[in-house]
Amino acid sequence: MSTDNTDKAAKEAARAAAKKRLADALAEREEGHAAVDTAFWSKVRDEIDSGALRQVDAVDALGYSREYIRKQIKNLPAA
Repeated sequence: MSTDNTDKAAKEAARAAAKKRLADALAEREEGHAAVDTAFWSKVRDEIDSGALRQVDAVDALGYSREYIRKQIKNLPAA
């Protein structure tokens, strides 16, 4: 009986450790996505600010609404 409980406890501990590793990997992935999004929207903002294109041109190029682009740019950290 004691061996069964020990096996169960070991399996539960291994399962808990695996869940933590997955949660950590997900957090790392989300951080990576945030960094990529920030870089992308910074490039969009820089193109618009340079005068190379207007927001409406970015709408045509990206397929996002003008309002969505405006909000993404507005939410960026200061340049």
